[in-house]
Amino acid sequence: MATHKTHYEGLREWLEIVQGWGNVVGIDGAHWDEEIGALSQLARKKHQGPALLFDRIPDYQPGYRILVNALGATRRLALTLAVGEVGDDRELMQKWKAKWKGLKLIPPREVRDVRDVKVAPLFENRYFDRDVDLSRFPAPHWHERDGGRYLGTGCVVIFRDPDGGWVNLGTYRIQFQGGNRVTCMIGALHHGAILREKYLSRGERCPVAIVLGPDPLLFLTASALGVPPGGSEYDYAGGIKGEPIAVIQGERTGLPIPAAAEIALEGFFSPGARVEEGPFGEFTGYYASGARQEPVAEIEAVYHRSQPIILGAPPTRPPNESTYTNAILRSSSAEEELIAAGIPDVHGVWCHEVGAGRMMIAVAIKQRYPGHAKQALTMTTSCYTGAQMGKIVIAVDEDVDITNLEEVMWAVCTRIDPARDVEILRRMPGGHLDPSLERGHTHTNSRLLIDATRPYEWREKFAPAVTVSKELTERVQKKWGHLLGQL
Repeated sequence: MATHKTHYEGLREWLEIVQGWGNVVGIDGAHWDEEIGALSQLARKKHQGPALLFDRIPDYQPGYRILVNALGATRRLALTLAVGEVGDDRELMQKWKAKWKGLKLIPPREVRDVRDVKVAPLFENRYFDRDVDLSRFPAPHWHERDGGRYLGTGCVVIFRDPDGGWVNLGTYRIQFQGGNRVTCMIGALHHGAILREKYLSRGERCPVAIVLGPDPLLFLTASALGVPPGGSEYDYAGGIKGEPIAVIQGERTGLPIPAAAEIALEGFFSPGARVEEGPFGEFTGYYASGARQEPVAEIEAVYHRSQPIILGAPPTRPPNESTYTNAILRSSSAEEELIAAGIPDVHGVWCHEVGAGRMMIAVAIKQRYPGHAKQALTMTTSCYTGAQMGKIVIAVDEDVDITNLEEVMWAVCTRIDPARDVEILRRMPGGHLDPSLERGHTHTNSRLLIDATRPYEWREKFAPAVTVSKELTERVQKKWGHLLGQL
């Protein structure tokens, strides 16, 4: 009998709920060198596939585990977003949009008595300075052409603004560089890169905390939510969960770290300290960033629960776990940004998985005036969510299902005249993971804007679309609905 428990603290309790549903497959003995990565990629090829829990990994203590594909199914994502039971992705999207629009932020709560492992289980095991040895944790070689082994893929990286004290959580790949050293590759547009550079440009060490086994909700808020600058992902996660996230103060950096995390590393990036990082198979489906010199952090403190779990989210060619979650969360963020910018009658935004949840966005509007579609297009590609590796934006009328790629492309094929309805914006913010840009020249890119709406000036004369009316649909479903499931 599946459990109906929905409240949880941290990754471990989340996993217990999902195991109660029978949604987790345990795998013992898979090797860290490519086998775990290959199995992870194959599992995500299957839509709504199970999560995989790897244990007894060769060269590591039994109980040092890796969980992958945690969010690759509707029910597991709904649990994480605390929206209740849902029947399918459409219902999940509607419930999430309603929750997102009414979200009230809740700041984190600091745990004072860190000696009590019931309230601060992360501090069960602590190591400092010379006792720090990151090789105790399994770091897979995820993809065949990766340039090294990566501890962090489903991780949360914590920085603090040296000026205003703003705490930011992001997700960036963490390569194990041996001993107590790791690299953290961050794209220039991301908040983490901006904050880190503030310290390093002043000749100061940059404090960082890296959580390798976070609550899946914190991973989502850090990687896909699109929290604006100055906003803390902790506050948003607390609002989604309905209660504050319990945090403890790191003993070396003073950064707030989730008290129920599985593993956390504390350290510092030093000015000028760099080592080679990459290549790494990324969410675009390419090894696009190559190998480069990246800032290296020396870890001074390690905390972990007994028998810790690493949350793995290794990217691969779309569609995959990350593009699925991006489609749900980034679409809602972009829609709210358009509405906040004053774009009227936005009927929805969808960040399509085929573009890794970033590079192809469809926006549906009910046209109100000439130029409305062009306004929506330019705002979509310029807003915070759309600017991150955005390349193609398509505007459609409200009668098009933007989540259905075939319907979107039907509108493109039948409602545009290329000379009239296609625009290119040049020198927009680029992305170093975009494989279409020449390496070393990824600072800017161009954007393709496609107005696939009926031309406003003569939209009433546009040929009517072949469809089944709402009234006829209801009448047929009432009479023949018992047979529709066989069609």
